[in-house]
Formats: sequence, C-alpha cells, structure tokens
Amino acid sequence: MTTRNLFERPELLENQTRLIISADAKPRRLARSAARSAGQNEIRERSESVRTSSPTFEIIDNDLPDEIDDQHLSMMPNEINYDTDIEQEQELPKDTSCQGIYVDQCRRHDVTPSTYFLRHIDENEMTIRYCGLKPVNVKVMVPALKVNRTITKLDLRDNGLGSRGAVYIAELLKETVSIHELNLGKNDIGIHGTRKLLFVLIRSFIIIIILISGCKALCHALNLNISVRVLHLDENRFNDDCAQLFADVINQNEYLKYINLNKNLFENETTGRIFGQALKENQTIEDFHIGWNCLTSKACSFILKGLATNIRLTTLDLSWNGAGLLAAKAVFDLLKTNTTLEHLNFENNRLNTECAVYLGKGLAKNEILKTLILNGNPLESSGCYAVLRPLLKHPTCQLVLVDVCGIIVNNDFIELVKELASVLPSLTVKAGREGEEKENSIEQIRE
Repeated sequence: MTTRNLFERPELLENQTRLIISADAKPRRLARSAARSAGQNEIRERSESVRTSSPTFEIIDNDLPDEIDDQHLSMMPNEINYDTDIEQEQELPKDTSCQGIYVDQCRRHDVTPSTYFLRHIDENEMTIRYCGLKPVNVKVMVPALKVNRTITKLDLRDNGLGSRGAVYIAELLKETVSIHELNLGKNDIGIHGTRKLLFVLIRSFIIIIILISGCKALCHALNLNISVRVLHLDENRFNDDCAQLFADVINQNEYLKYINLNKNLFENETTGRIFGQALKENQTIEDFHIGWNCLTSKACSFILKGLATNIRLTTLDLSWNGAGLLAAKAVFDLLKTNTTLEHLNFENNRLNTECAVYLGKGLAKNEILKTLILNGNPLESSGCYAVLRPLLKHPTCQLVLVDVCGIIVNNDFIELVKELASVLPSLTVKAGREGEEKENSIEQIRE
C-alpha cells in the first residue's frame, strides 16, 4: 500500500497517528526499551542496519489521543522525562569519631586495624607493649589520637619504633592536649635499626645523622607541648650528641615533672655540664633519672652542682654510673644547701671508703633527704660506718631508709645501728650480702 492510497482513504487513519522521525534523532526511551528486550548486541546490530538502510522510518503509536494538533506534537519532545543510565553515588557522611578516623587511615595505608586500639580508644589509658609495632602502625594512630580527649596515658614501650616512629609521635605531641604520661622506653629511638651498627666504622657519619633525627623531632615537639607531665625515654640510643636537645627541653618546657633517661648512651663531661646547667635553671622537674649510663665522675659532679640552687627536684637517680670521689664531694656541697632533694640513688657507682666520709658529713647537715641508696658500692663495713656515724648527733635528720645491701658489714656497724635506735627510731638500714634479702632495721635490732 502506498502513501498516496492511504491519504485517498481517510478511514484508515481514524485510529492511527503516524510520526516520521529521523533515524539520527531516535528517542532514548525507545533505545532503552529495545536494550531491555533484545540486549546490547541486538541494539548494535539494529543501529548498524539503520545506518545502512533508508534515512527515515515510520513509528506507529497507538497510545496517543485520537485528536492531536500540531501544538501538542511540538510540545511533546520537551515534556518527555528521560531517564539516565548513570547513577550518581550519594556520598556518605564521614565518620569523624576517633574510631572512624583510625579505620579510614588504616584503609588509606593498607593497614589491618587493631581491635585492641578500637576497644580502648575511649578509655583513660592506652597500653600497647611488646607488639612489634611498625612505624606505619603508629602513623595511622596519630590522627585519631590528635582529636582524642580521653586518653591521658599512652604507653608504647618495647615496640622497636625507631626514629621513624618517633617522628610520627612528635607530630602527635605538637597538637595533643590530653596526654599527660608518655612511655616510649626501649624503642630503639635514635638509630634507624640495629643492623646498621655493623657498618658504624664505614658509615659512622650517616649513623649520627639518623641518630639525631628521631631525637631532634621528639625534643622540638616537647618544646611546644603543654600537656605531658611524665616522660619515659629509657633504654633507647640517645647519646652525647642528644644532650643539648634534651637540655633545651628542660629549659623551655615548663610542664614536665618527670624525665627518665636511664639506660642510654650518655657518658662524657660535656653532657654532665649541659644537664647540670639545665637543671640549675629549671624549676618544674621533680624527678630526674639518668642512671645506667656511662657518666664519668666529673660528669656526675657537674649534674650535682647544678642542683645547688634548684628548689623543685625531689628525686635524682644516678645509679650505675661512675660517680666516684668528685661526685661524693659534690654531694657534700649539695646536701648542705639543697632544701628539696628527698631521694638520692647512688647504686653501683664506685663509691669507696673515702667517698663515704663526704657522704656522712653531708647527711649531718641535711634535714630533707629521706632515702639514700648505696648498695653495690665498694664501701666495705668501715665506709658504711662512716656514712651513719654522724647521724648520732643529728636527731632532726629525716632519713627513713639507707640501703647498703651487697656490702658485708661487721659487728661494729651492727652496734652503731643499735645505738641509732634511740636517736632515729624511724630509720631503716638494709645491709648484707646481695641476694640474701637480709634487712637490719633499728626496730628489729632493738627488739
């Protein structure tokens, strides 16, 4: 049937409407419906056939109203509400809680989240010891700890964080205002891995640079920190090159009360002078621990001289160093003038009988010191006797403990302890061979 015949017979067009549309303007609705019914492959074949066939085709739509004018036909294409195959993903709101920030950081750095960290993030203490944390594990924790306001004690002891881990902790210290106690002991901070120690002779310059990097980052952060009160940095690899950095912390930080630098690598006289000068000017630190290093007698004496004008320090730990005679003389001068020092630890410090004489004279002029630890020194019984003998004429002495364990004492010393019973009834003297746990107190001897 030709088009001419159709128009000559109008009755064939009563219930039909013809729309002739160009093949290049094919509606998306028709293409999408064809895709659902026949699949994408059929659409490609159809489109190819359309391009190769005649440029126009006819579509019969039975759903249009019987009466339609040109105005409606012109408005229809603009009123069609086309769907789109591109679905816009709606972004979910970010979790800004500590747990959410931590999990997001783990995802970004491809780290398995720690369930322990997530469980304890809202508690007062966070203790993660002996877990072998890698620097990246600390890195993902830092953003969450920066916004945390509940944790006041962070203990990451014995994880081998190294200098890289210390740098990440330094970033935390610059912004945290809630952490009051930080424990980074035994973390190999200062040298980037123990394997490089094998190349010290060949690459010593590189070793020193790496050593200072972790220490420098920590100290610079501590200079700005206003929250940390207790700091544990024992059993690391800080040496004499780090002394000035820690001295700057002691001078500039007005909030630190406790510093533990035991079991590091400090040894020379310059280190003692630097720490002594810093403690002389500091008026906030109450406990200073620098035992188990290799400080010489002169280095120890410089530290003790710096405390002559200090009015805050109550505890000084110089155990397991090489104090010797110069330090004993400095203790004599210190005990005469200092009015705050209560606990003095000189365990294993090469103090002999001559040193004991200066210690005894200093105790006779001091009314503040409460604890004196002298065990492990070559004092002999006569040296122990010289330490306690001046106390017979000093009833106002505040000593409650004198520890001389590991030193064999004779009967003269025992008689002296008995005699002190009436003068200092609260004093306890520990003496005897090391490991025997023999305790001779004045009250026990009196009985």
